[in-house]
Amino acid sequence: MTAPARRGLVAEIGRFVRANLSSTLASGAEYVLVTGLVLAGLHYLYAASAGAVLGALVDFTLKRHWAFDRAAKGAVHHEGLRYLLVSATSLGLNLALAYALVDGLHLPAVPGVIAASLVVGFAWNYPLHRLYVFRTAHRRGGPILGHAERRASLAAPLEAPGRAAPGGRP
Repeated sequence: MTAPARRGLVAEIGRFVRANLSSTLASGAEYVLVTGLVLAGLHYLYAASAGAVLGALVDFTLKRHWAFDRAAKGAVHHEGLRYLLVSATSLGLNLALAYALVDGLHLPAVPGVIAASLVVGFAWNYPLHRLYVFRTAHRRGGPILGHAERRASLAAPLEAPGRAAPGGRP
């Protein structure tokens, strides 16, 4: 394996691990809320819905700023809309699978909801987050520059080909 390929593989493994840690933290917050609401007497589907909203907020924030940290991020409202679309579908899948497990197979409510979210998380959420929601933003000529890169490019002196930059070398 070449050195660049090895670096790419290591970077991808790092993204995978960070994304799963983000999901774990978000799921932990979700499970605590779902469990508390179910124990308080709320119907498990309402509890699962509330947990999904909390989990989505935690997950989006961690993945946008840490797990899939990219030099060229898309606008937050674009990524937020894509995340919302993926999460809305995820909620439907979670509710349908939770219903099938709890009412169909008669699993206890909390384990049924947790099992449903694990299946949907690995089969739906991770692939869509990696390839669709948090993809590297591009324009026709290359990646969209982030705030720091734009500032650096604006501050760079304009140089004509073959001419020396101010104060120095060609």
